[in-house]
Amino acid sequence: MVSRNETDYRQETRYRKLYLKHALLMGVLDDLAKLGYIEEKRGFFDKQKGRGFQTRIRATKKLLELLTGFDIAKIERDPEAPEEEVIILRDKDKRQIDYTDDRFTDEMRNDLHIYNAFLRQSDINTEAVDLRGVADPTAITVKRIFQGDSINEGGGRFYGGFWENMPKQDRLKLLLQKGPVVELDYVAIHPTIAYAFKGIPLTEDPYLIDGCERSDVKRAFLVLFNCKDREHALRTVRSEFHIKGAELLLSMIEQKHEAIKDSFYNPGFGMTLQNTDAWLAERILKRMTEAGIACLPIHDSFIVSEKYVMELREAMDEAFYNIFLIHPSIK
Repeated sequence: MVSRNETDYRQETRYRKLYLKHALLMGVLDDLAKLGYIEEKRGFFDKQKGRGFQTRIRATKKLLELLTGFDIAKIERDPEAPEEEVIILRDKDKRQIDYTDDRFTDEMRNDLHIYNAFLRQSDINTEAVDLRGVADPTAITVKRIFQGDSINEGGGRFYGGFWENMPKQDRLKLLLQKGPVVELDYVAIHPTIAYAFKGIPLTEDPYLIDGCERSDVKRAFLVLFNCKDREHALRTVRSEFHIKGAELLLSMIEQKHEAIKDSFYNPGFGMTLQNTDAWLAERILKRMTEAGIACLPIHDSFIVSEKYVMELREAMDEAFYNIFLIHPSIK
């Protein structure tokens, strides 16, 4: 994505340390498009939805073929280039906004710089996967994105790694630290956390309900935490997931999960769930990095070389247990 809005280029901000001039950058993009080196989908503002979409660009086959003529053994970061901001705050419209740094943000930023520097030195091999037009294998600067009017309001998940947008079957074709990989994830992480807040261990699959498709239950279940009321949840399930019998499905979920029903239809709690899984990820990544083990996060799942699978499982279990005194299910 790239902004064509001139106001986004008028001053240096924490998100614009590399201070590119609007006229220069737009001229380069226009020339690349005219010469057939990039495809461009111009941004626009959708009045009905009340939201804007930034311009998107991608390399054409012509550019990719040109680049294959270069012998590039390794792409390294210029040590003199300014560091990107890795602690990002977005408002309700997903616009990046400024915030005041404190000891809390300074510590998070320092931890991320250590983690990102370690990833740059790690051997992440993508040769078994064709990533052209899918992902940029040099995108290994991980960031944390918070949502609200302040860093303390919620969010904080880790984003930015190229592996996030890969299908799981392709992620498993990666080689990490010269070995094949394994991916572990928490089973039903948000229901598990919701029950854990009540002091109740979740001992069975929360998405299994007699007479219902598990995939429908999973999608509808997560909507319940983030919609403002039941009617909002029904509309979302019907319009976005096209699930038939939405009202009956919600009733069956409410009945089976009576113990956490008071957490449903509460966007604030939904944000707390995301915030909690982000703190779990922070503990896991910090522990693995300190042990010299490269670990790639995808929210509630993590990729490591399979020779370190036991270390990852132990880190995931301990991170959860230290918060809730409950052992989670990990697969």
